[in-house]
Amino acid sequence: MAIVPTGFINAAQLESAIKKAIRKLGKDVVRVNYSVGTDWADDPAIYFRVVLTDAASRDDKLLATANRVEAILSDDLRPYENWGLLPYFNFRRNSEQRERNDPEWS
Repeated sequence: MAIVPTGFINAAQLESAIKKAIRKLGKDVVRVNYSVGTDWADDPAIYFRVVLTDAASRDDKLLATANRVEAILSDDLRPYENWGLLPYFNFRRNSEQRERNDPEWS
């Protein structure tokens, strides 16, 4: 269990809920990673790192794709209400991740 200022989080329950929500994201999403920590104000937070297909992250589709992903994860997980975590989302193109090869996004 991760300890955050609001108390304890059952990591297994959180991971299970996240996996369930990820299944709803569809083919535009290559993968989702996350970490639990604190934000700039020292509030408990969950940071989602979302890798999108290159097609889904084109300029004409990125906003709609990002909004849909954020809505699904927020609505299904209710991170603040259920876990006391403020959600933060970061997005990256699959081709960008291949170039950077950042382990936190793999």
